[in-house]
This record gives sequence, C-alpha cells and structure tokens, in this order.
Amino acid sequence: MLRLNLMPWRERQRLAALRRLRLMLLGAAVVALFAVLLIDQLARQRAHQQAVANDSQQAAIDVLEAQRTEHDRVRQSYDEVRAQAAALADLRAEQGLVTAVFADLERALPEGVQLLRLELQGSRLRMVGVAASGAVVAQLMRELERSGVMRELELKSLKSQADGDEFLLLARISAFWS
Repeated sequence: MLRLNLMPWRERQRLAALRRLRLMLLGAAVVALFAVLLIDQLARQRAHQQAVANDSQQAAIDVLEAQRTEHDRVRQSYDEVRAQAAALADLRAEQGLVTAVFADLERALPEGVQLLRLELQGSRLRMVGVAASGAVVAQLMRELERSGVMRELELKSLKSQADGDEFLLLARISAFWS
C-alpha cells in the first residue's frame, strides 16, 4: 500500500485558511473603519445642520424679542395716553361742576353774606364767610339745599364778631347735578 503524506497538503490548506481569515479580518477592520468614518461624517453633518437651525431660530427669537419690546413700549405709551385722557375727562367734568357750584352760590347768596374763602377738596366744599346774622346764614343754607349741586350741608361753626357772624359751612358736591 501506498502511503501518502497529507501533511504538506494540510499545512497548505491551513495556511490558506489562515490567510483567508487574516484577509477577512483585515477586510472587516477596513469596512468597520469606513463605517465609523461614515457615521462620524453623518453625525458632524447633522450637528452642523442643527447649529444652523439653532442660529436661525435664535435670529427669529431676537426679532420677536425686539417686536415684543417695541410692543411693550407702545402699550406703555398707550396706557399713559389713556391715563392722561381720563385725567382730562375728569378735569372737564370738574370744570362743569365748579361752574355749576359758582352759579348756584351766586343765585343762593342772600344780601348781607360775604364769602371769604372757598375750598374744594374732592367732593367736599368748605365755605368760610361773614353774615349779618345767623338768620341770613340759615337762609343761605336753605337756598343751597334747593340747588341740585350741594348735598349734606353742615354748619360747623358760627361765631359772633364785631363786623357780623363768621361761619364755617361744609357741603358735599353732588356728582349727578342737573
């Protein structure tokens, strides 16, 4: 029988398989390296796109913030103008009220009464004057009560002086006068 030595053939087969394994490992390493480089490039590209999107959104936010600041300034100016308009309307209403108070005082002022001081604080009117007698002060109060402007008349003091009776009269000005 013939004896064949298969050892060299097996050795070549083993070396060939080892070379194939090495080549496959080298190929797998190269493919893995390319895959890692590709994923890195995609991640960098995505990060750049995100940075560009963030920058554009920040620019839009800055524009909106500037608009909001301008809107707040306009709103504040509008509120100031409304407050001024309300103050002017109050002054106009009080102007008519003061005119009505003076007109009613002129009509109600009897002979023998001299007003020395008038003070209007809010809706309260304070009158200081001199009258010939207490009866003239009572007549003045009756006339003022008949007017539609003054309410809650109150005589605070009546002092006899050499030149007549000095009086202090308080009244509330009616907001709804006609």
